[in-house]
Amino acid sequence: MSRPRVCVLIEAGADPGRNPLLRPLRSALAARGARCTAFDATAPWSPCDLPSAEVFLIKGGDPAVLGAAGAVADAGGVCLNGLDTTLRVIDKARVLALLGRAGLPVPATTVAADADAVAGLLRAAGAPRFVKPLCGRLGRGAGVLSPGERPEGAGPWLVQEVVDGPGYDYKVCGVGRRAAVLRVRVEPGRLDVPRVPVPHPDPCLTRLGLRTAEVCGLVCWGIDVVVGADGPVVVDVNTFPGYRGVPDAAVWIADAALATADTRVGGGRPACAY
Repeated sequence: MSRPRVCVLIEAGADPGRNPLLRPLRSALAARGARCTAFDATAPWSPCDLPSAEVFLIKGGDPAVLGAAGAVADAGGVCLNGLDTTLRVIDKARVLALLGRAGLPVPATTVAADADAVAGLLRAAGAPRFVKPLCGRLGRGAGVLSPGERPEGAGPWLVQEVVDGPGYDYKVCGVGRRAAVLRVRVEPGRLDVPRVPVPHPDPCLTRLGLRTAEVCGLVCWGIDVVVGADGPVVVDVNTFPGYRGVPDAAVWIADAALATADTRVGGGRPACAY
């Protein structure tokens, strides 16, 4: 029987600091008799460059990565998380609405098409609001704006009530029912901010992460939480976080990838079978 093949669809493959999970994931998969390759979708590629694999991990929400995942899914490949689930969750307005309907705590949010609309909402509120791009990534372009200020760049934007926390956020990361809690001071646009593992987290944080993943349909997941005066609030959902600071993440993901591969009937049909 051939060894299962796992392909990770990544961005910025030439940057050694961007994908620290790859090396331990390769080791964890090799220990389980599987092969792991990485495909950098942000380098030039054509559909028939895509490798064959039993399961493809959609690592990140870069448009090029999503394009590669779409080509894989259209050719019958299996993705983790699923492509439809990934696209639903990276739409920040959509996922906040989904969580709100499920009764989970999220900040009151308004979608504004452009900077003029944001400025109008700030004037009407008469108070600061947290503003971030609807399609933003890595916290870029996000921050608190006061009446009279405007966001820079193109919209649309999310305009949210500010959740006053203790000066740091929690990142709850998990794979399936396994989870870890980290404390972090967020610096928008910076990937390597210190993450402090919380050895005995408040159980409500873990429950909130697990419930969020369940509502969103995610296997690999992460949420950003601010604990305000009324309790924890989910301010962001990640379909496949970086898992920095989670030492067991590679093992968790390897187990999930192979479990997903086992559900595939008929073995590894090439991802570029056009």
